[in-house]
Amino acid sequence: MNYEDFKQAFTAEMMVRFGGPGMDIREHQVSKVNQTMDALVFASETSRIAPQIYLTDLFKEYEQGKDLMSIVKEASARLEASRMHAPAVPELSHAFMEENLYLTVMNPEMNRQYLSDVPYEFLEDMAVVPRIRLNDEASFVVKDWMLGEYGFTREELFAAARDNMNMQEYRCFSLSSFIGGFMGTEPEPSPSDNIYVLTNESSIDGASAILSDKAMEEAHAMVGEDFFILPSSRHEVLLVPRSTSLSVRELTDMVVSVNRTAVEDKDLLSDHVYRYNSSSGTIRMLEPKAETPRMEKRAELSL
Repeated sequence: MNYEDFKQAFTAEMMVRFGGPGMDIREHQVSKVNQTMDALVFASETSRIAPQIYLTDLFKEYEQGKDLMSIVKEASARLEASRMHAPAVPELSHAFMEENLYLTVMNPEMNRQYLSDVPYEFLEDMAVVPRIRLNDEASFVVKDWMLGEYGFTREELFAAARDNMNMQEYRCFSLSSFIGGFMGTEPEPSPSDNIYVLTNESSIDGASAILSDKAMEEAHAMVGEDFFILPSSRHEVLLVPRSTSLSVRELTDMVVSVNRTAVEDKDLLSDHVYRYNSSSGTIRMLEPKAETPRMEKRAELSL
């Protein structure tokens, strides 16, 4: 089956299992960070939550050899579980939003459609996007219409979100300790001892740690000096001391290489390198020179 045939066959099977009075099952195109996906939405008259099953992901399973009925059975079980254990959805209000706002960063070029009805700001070439956390597992992006509906100006919205960012917990640790923990071995001394990973407590959208004054000050204390920021993905960034012998060109080439070979499109953040200045508390994107002879590296790093 091709993708269109798969969608029709899968939807027909799910209609048999879940269709009926009070249940609206329909296909919907969902804009997610860095991607647009086809989803089957199950909207019930008795619930404020409408679970979604992503058809794009299921078709990948089919292409990898799983048969249609196995996919249908597994999707049905997940849907039943999500309906049985659906979290309570609180009533939205100005006070609730103000308390639960936070910020994420994303690539604006890859998310033009996603950002078309969302209030956002720029941090250099990255889009800063406000979201609302419902609980530990669920959140949603703020839409333009919500500002007027719940009594926020853009300035108030972002100010509240930034305040909340400083109340979150963040983690900063050496890359070598992470690799050692992953491999289950005691890390040997290596160049990665001077590279640090910065993320949030959940490691989801952890690159947003760069938006927290608290996180950056704590990271500066651990690194021991100002540093370069390498956007490893949307979920974490790498910090390299400014005293490194690597040039901005070499660091940028590293970021681009990793983005092209090891980072999924849905997690990509940026191909650029940034510098954190602790004196001003600012982050600035750095443009590498076309060529940087070895003798000129130290001059470039003084930018």
